[in-house]
Amino acid sequence: MNSNGELAQLPFDVIVVGGGAAGCVLAGRLSEVPTQRVLLIEAGPDVSAENEHPDIRDTQFFAAFTNPEFTWNHLIAEMSPEIHEGAPYTQGYGLGGGSNINGMGADRGQPADYSEWRDLGASGWGWEDVLPYFRKLEQDQDFSGPMHGRDGPIPIRRIAPSQWAPFAAAVGQAVQRRGYRLFEDFNADMQDGLSSFPMSCTTEQRVSAAKAYLPKSVRSRSNLTLLTGTKVERLISSGGRVNGVLVHSAKGLVEIRGRETVVTCGALQTPALLMRSGVGPGAQLQHLGIPVVQDLPGVGRNLQNHPTLYLTVHLPKTSMQATHARPVLQNILRYSSGHPGCAQHDMLLYPFNRGSWHSLGGRIGALIVYVNKAYSRGSVELTSTDSAVSPRIRFNLLSDPRDFERLVSGLQFALDILADPAVARVRNEAFTADGRLVARLGRRNRRNQLQAWAIAKVLDNGTLRRILLRNDFLDVCELARDAQALQQFVRTRAHAAYHVCGTCKMGAPSDPQAVVGPTGRVLGVQGLRVADASVFPTIPCANTHLTVLMTAEKMADHIKSDWQASLRSSA
Repeated sequence: MNSNGELAQLPFDVIVVGGGAAGCVLAGRLSEVPTQRVLLIEAGPDVSAENEHPDIRDTQFFAAFTNPEFTWNHLIAEMSPEIHEGAPYTQGYGLGGGSNINGMGADRGQPADYSEWRDLGASGWGWEDVLPYFRKLEQDQDFSGPMHGRDGPIPIRRIAPSQWAPFAAAVGQAVQRRGYRLFEDFNADMQDGLSSFPMSCTTEQRVSAAKAYLPKSVRSRSNLTLLTGTKVERLISSGGRVNGVLVHSAKGLVEIRGRETVVTCGALQTPALLMRSGVGPGAQLQHLGIPVVQDLPGVGRNLQNHPTLYLTVHLPKTSMQATHARPVLQNILRYSSGHPGCAQHDMLLYPFNRGSWHSLGGRIGALIVYVNKAYSRGSVELTSTDSAVSPRIRFNLLSDPRDFERLVSGLQFALDILADPAVARVRNEAFTADGRLVARLGRRNRRNQLQAWAIAKVLDNGTLRRILLRNDFLDVCELARDAQALQQFVRTRAHAAYHVCGTCKMGAPSDPQAVVGPTGRVLGVQGLRVADASVFPTIPCANTHLTVLMTAEKMADHIKSDWQASLRSSA
């Protein structure tokens, strides 16, 4: 049923709030039960397969990522304790959420990540418990066997080493010369080494969560209603039970009733919605004049992300990625820092052989290093009862010394790779990119296409290029030798990846920071669950997209199981 469905036929059996990746999974899976009426509410626009924007379809993700139509406006985040002023932060907006704009990395994380979840009180979430759901969601194009699924809605594929673009191939060879092995399957062989980067797309296009879980056949189900372009102001509750949601509509504020509500707004918006609804740190809510429904100090705490650095290079024409080879992700190195107190396989290094969709982007490469297992913690705090006011986001990036020290050593490693003679032969100057220019030119239009083409032509001239880049030039050898400069570079250049999680921690009721139990139920509140990245107790060693899909798949089964139990008890 589409968004014009009769909302008066209430209550719904379940209301899913937030149409990002997790929400699409929940709506698709829960509506498989024909007797249960499911409503999915999304603040942004519908993004169906029939009207999917070309920027979203493109497996070269840059244009979608910088298209304001698909990202939240005015979202600001404070990156680190040293840098207090906020910076724009990108999050997906519209049906499909982050899966419409992400880089399509499709890695699962380490078995130890999920053992850690289990040991922290999320019983039933160990590796052996979550692996069936990783298999369930995937349609692996390259591998089969007990570690992989072949019938799921999400295609997983890789670019073979023989097809890696020149700069990426040179980086891969340099890594191998430093003793790292080349292996085939990044999602099954969990040890250190170099492999092709798994991606959630076909050879033709991105496969977002909306495309995968809400195709036309699912949308036609009579028990499913999609309500897009609709923002939820707050949850409606009485007597410690959530009974529905209050939404903004053309007619003003409207109540929609539901027997159960599942919040899937992501790790930044989910805690904000819970706090506006009286679920969160009691003292903070009272300070804002919000009646406390349930005092849960952990709501908005435990914010986690991956600290990352980009080292940008200009590429000669001979190192360009072929125009028809759209995906940016080529290969990836997983390695262990050996830093005291840190998990194994805690670092990643990977190249980009293209920097954007336009002709200038074709001449830009990058080497990315990030802390794959971070320990720093931040927060999401409500500053206003007005839903139009974004929450205060503080990542506290690198506040844990282990994260800072590993990113410094990771930078040294990346500089060593860039200085490798074979890598140096396939690149020109290394430099620090102007983020504002990159973001502006990333928007696909004729003006930016022409401007990027003109800049690319100027940079083709080596003399002019060195003049233009003189203030941003990066001497990789000199920087690698200067310990103080390395630390300063990390402090000023590190930024948060787009893998936010942890702000509604899943755990045991005895954990004072836990917000939800292992089935997603919010502690102390009836009729309410959370089922997105905010429930992660700790950040996995992975891009979080597949972990979000896995989590939503598993939570959907928990809800179905409860429905079946309820039917048996009432029979």
